[in-house]
Amino acid sequence: MRPAQRPAMRALLGAGHQGAPAPATERPETEERLALRVPALARRYRALLERRSPWDTAWESLAEHFLPTRFRTDDSLDDRPLLNRSLVDATGILAMRTLAAGLQGGMTSPARPWFRLALDDPDLSRSHAGQRYLDEVEARMRVVLQRCNFYNAMHTIYAELGTFGTAFVFELADLRHGFRFVPLCAGQYVLDTDAARRVDTVFHRMHMSLRQMVQSFGPEALPENLRLAARRTPDQRHAVIHAVLPRTERRPRLAGPCHMPWASVYWLEGREGQVVPLKESGFMGFPGFGPRWDVAANDVYGRSPAMDALPDCRMLQQMGITTLKAIHKAVDPPMSVHAGLRSVGLDLTPGGINFVDSLPGQNQPVATPLLQVKPDLAQARSAMEAVQQQIRAGLYNDLFRLILEGRSKVTASEIAAREEEKLLLIGPVLERLHDELLIPLIDRTFRLMLALDMLPPCPPELSGRHLKVEFVSLLAQAQKLVGISATDQYLALTLKAASAWPEALDSVDVDNLLDNYAESLGLPVNLTRPREERARLRAGREEARQTEQQLALLQKAADLGHTLADSDLTVEGEKSSVLQVLANLAAGASPALRPQPGGTMPPPGGEHDAR
Repeated sequence: MRPAQRPAMRALLGAGHQGAPAPATERPETEERLALRVPALARRYRALLERRSPWDTAWESLAEHFLPTRFRTDDSLDDRPLLNRSLVDATGILAMRTLAAGLQGGMTSPARPWFRLALDDPDLSRSHAGQRYLDEVEARMRVVLQRCNFYNAMHTIYAELGTFGTAFVFELADLRHGFRFVPLCAGQYVLDTDAARRVDTVFHRMHMSLRQMVQSFGPEALPENLRLAARRTPDQRHAVIHAVLPRTERRPRLAGPCHMPWASVYWLEGREGQVVPLKESGFMGFPGFGPRWDVAANDVYGRSPAMDALPDCRMLQQMGITTLKAIHKAVDPPMSVHAGLRSVGLDLTPGGINFVDSLPGQNQPVATPLLQVKPDLAQARSAMEAVQQQIRAGLYNDLFRLILEGRSKVTASEIAAREEEKLLLIGPVLERLHDELLIPLIDRTFRLMLALDMLPPCPPELSGRHLKVEFVSLLAQAQKLVGISATDQYLALTLKAASAWPEALDSVDVDNLLDNYAESLGLPVNLTRPREERARLRAGREEARQTEQQLALLQKAADLGHTLADSDLTVEGEKSSVLQVLANLAAGASPALRPQPGGTMPPPGGEHDAR
């Protein structure tokens, strides 16, 4: 991010960064090019679907146990059950809910600042102009994120990351609708990566009504039969594919959305593989973010902690079913009924009345329990609780509950002290989320606000400087505090050694030590002084100390002068002060000196005798 790129960024994005229609003179060429490109894009989409197919089975099972209704191979829910009737224990769902809420509170909490902007030059960041500009930009960005659906979308993204290991969200903005985030469901999209293994391509399948298609693409983009159908049945739904990918063939010098670095293409998916182009536009930057929880080798999609907890969830469901069957047999056991009642039956419902003829000499009851089931429910519950705790631990619930239960009081230091092991385990995940989600998100938000003229003017001294993002969330601070525990041990050892060897303190650079601690604690930059200001303060204190010493010496000299002036000496029979005698000696005179009785001055020595 460069604060000085404002005019150029505005000129580029002002042409239609959200995919505005191309100029009228380009439309025939654009439509012809789009008609040629869409079949190739459709073939690539089907190839990516084939590559994703092994993940679909795993995602469906994960969604069943952890995140129902979030896996959709088709956007239509008309023939899809809304409730999961196969689960008997919701531990996995509740544990995933805790993980998502914990990541929300620990990484992007709406209740406290979680990011901070800085310049590539730390000293310039601490300057008055740089600090004011960065503070104002941060405040405006927080207001933008607070007013849109950012935090709701992040909660959804964290739940999908914890369940499927992969998530995707679009960030869009324009003057009409403002900022908005659009998270996608697993199964609705396919991804691809570039040479650096970063997500740069997404194909999104969705269902749109004819009314929505007319609003989005215009009636002229639809085939004739759909234009007529839009008037009669506007709620009729059709599958639409949206592709966002790097534009390999473009003319950068030409303005317009069809010449932007990223292409945005819509087409209608018809029967028997037919495709109908709808619209082509573009973006100046990739408009989405595809974070992964963990990636193995060259995989496009990530692995999740729910995949590790899935066997326990399956076992817990079976344990729950078996325990419920045992309880059911204990309270409603199978019955042994007299054979003579076969024709009339027996009512075993609560309050049921049965008319039975008593037979002579028959003492046996008409109906008795066939089995006497006495399940050990305490042992069953204990075994289930152990599995439940293992599921919660696999989803980091012990770490996140510390954040959620005492969100207003808990500190990063307490989290680092109590959950150091968990922080070390989740540390690589946090770094990946910073790299693949939050840093690109802050960067894109800054650029969009810059293009929409929502940022303050950039000071001239900041021109050409790069902005960097620093995270000050609860988990980020706790992660840093875990890393500086060695510094604490070193400082404690130094202070202990200084009690015997004071020169040991010379090895500590106090300025760097305090600066590192302030950064780890996430303190605002304006709470610490720049090095130049510290040097001026120290120089001022040293100058004041020297001045004080000089004044003390002058005061001592003045007191000595008064003492000498008040002391009397007899010189050659004449009384005089010691100060006058010293003045005469300095002038070259050497009279004989005689101290007064009781005088304290010693004889000057030499050939003169005291009288």
